Amino acid sequence: MMNHIINSRWIYFILAVIVIATRIPFLFDGFGHEEDSWGLAVNSWEMHKYGHYVASRFPGHPLQEYIYAAVWNKPAWVYNSFSAMFSVVAVVSFYHILKKIGTGYALEGALMLTFVPVFFAAGTYTIDFAWTLAFVLASFSALLERQLIVAGVLIGLGIGCRITTGIFLLPWILLLWNTFNWKEWIIASIKICLPAMIIGIAFYIPAYNVYGTEFFDYSDQFPYPPVAKIIYKASIGVFGLLGILALVYLKGTWLLRKDKSPVNVPELFSPKRLTTVLLIIIALHIISYLRLPQKSGYMLPIVPFVIMLAIMYCGKKQLRIAVVLFVLSPFLMSINLTDSLRGSEHSSLSIVFHAAGQEIFLDPVSGPIFAEQTKRRNKMEYCEAVKRTIHESQGKDVIICGWWYNELLTDYLPGMPGYKGPCKSELHFYKECDELQELKKLGHKIYYLPEQNLFNDQMFGQSCTDTLAQPFKVK
Repeated sequence: MMNHIINSRWIYFILAVIVIATRIPFLFDGFGHEEDSWGLAVNSWEMHKYGHYVASRFPGHPLQEYIYAAVWNKPAWVYNSFSAMFSVVAVVSFYHILKKIGTGYALEGALMLTFVPVFFAAGTYTIDFAWTLAFVLASFSALLERQLIVAGVLIGLGIGCRITTGIFLLPWILLLWNTFNWKEWIIASIKICLPAMIIGIAFYIPAYNVYGTEFFDYSDQFPYPPVAKIIYKASIGVFGLLGILALVYLKGTWLLRKDKSPVNVPELFSPKRLTTVLLIIIALHIISYLRLPQKSGYMLPIVPFVIMLAIMYCGKKQLRIAVVLFVLSPFLMSINLTDSLRGSEHSSLSIVFHAAGQEIFLDPVSGPIFAEQTKRRNKMEYCEAVKRTIHESQGKDVIICGWWYNELLTDYLPGMPGYKGPCKSELHFYKECDELQELKKLGHKIYYLPEQNLFNDQMFGQSCTDTLAQPFKVK
């Protein structure tokens, strides 16, 4: 009976239910824990107000930004639900890919992807990580069905979400080379690349019209992270501690084998060709990540391909153990900051230690997805306290908000669900010294939110914020 269900179309429905059911409890805590999550909500309001394209952050994510602009005045859970639905597309597409390639263990692979912490979290907030992966995997699925133009269109839509999705054109055409002669390969490559490029470029024409060539920028106000943080975000930040343990276990069992050849041989491609392409995908994304290694989500595109490699080279027993660890990975063994304002809550069983100059906890009974949720709630609670203090203040203060800016601003935008009326204070992301001095001359009191004195100076290469501003004390 179970084998019949697994081999029927019902498995697609079952996987979809698992994905949606596990994401629903986490859709209602605002737009996400990152400033960019709330920035997308602010951006949707701006696009509605001004009636033309506005980038939420460079180089832009136009497909997502246009869709959010259409629901600009809806609650956060509506925005987040799009990510949950794209997570379904990603998982069922991955299941279909594994079935089509013929390595076996398609259900196991789909379950592993479903519960990878960075993918789980991406399905609960606004940022486009789940959207992009859905288009990539749907494109791969279409490629395997020889729907080459469809595969190209889907990559083009992925580029519309995140410009780096164009990276996947190279591995796709390398996979085609294994099947066709060189003339047919050129034609097939054109069928994929041409629609991808036309659609991808079309999405960024509005950005070019508004910003010129300046839109093509990946700058970030934060400094390049220390090595420890880079490694953490690319490993534990992606797979969780239990997920990393599963991968180490699978790698270890493979190394202990005398025969290193694939255990589960793909039917559609030669093992060598598929392995090479998977390694190219992983290498390209590691290079891209190292350019600006600020978020674990940047490594999400490699996750299904790491899982695919694991399936190819590991036995049934090892994979079943890995699946259990992956399924548990979002719910147990979290590592996060102890920061009371933007960190996560942790249990009394937690172990506290220091790394990269920050206090960090390891909580064995609470996993990354719960840490993500409490982080969102803690930040929302602090922002509510800031807004209450602003409401009770006298006069027009100026507040340097930094990474709190977008989250605070959403409640002061007319028409947004939480609109509280005009803000009594003047909120700014960051401000240069000359502007702060001018505000001071006009009689404004200038404040900064926690740590933003440091980042305000760092943003502009200056050293004046502590002289001209003071900490904002919430009541």
